[in-house]
Amino acid sequence: QDVPAGEDSMDPSQEPGMGVCLFQRDQLRYEPMEVDHVLKILREFLRHFGKLRDDGPPKEILDIRDNSKDGEYWEAMTHVIPERTLKLWDALGAALLEYHKVLTRRAELLSEATALQKQNS
Repeated sequence: QDVPAGEDSMDPSQEPGMGVCLFQRDQLRYEPMEVDHVLKILREFLRHFGKLRDDGPPKEILDIRDNSKDGEYWEAMTHVIPERTLKLWDALGAALLEYHKVLTRRAELLSEATALQKQNS
């Protein structure tokens, strides 16, 4: 059955013993319902789901926005972090990789030394 917008989509009098799940245009109200009726109610909700979705701002507002300076804005954003800072970060990244290699090798040598100590004892 088609239900006009703003009216309840499920009438509890049609299903004896069923709780009420009301879908209205501007709000959703949830009340207890029997487990056997969940699929029916979900199908009803999905039928009216398109009516509940927001289509975003009105087309008139989208047409008013001036996007002539967008390119300049995004070009300026590519220079937010100074070149000097980027070079410093690159150098720090390379140094951290080298430090990681040293620590990895040291861990390997430590495990070898431990194995040799066990072997000697």
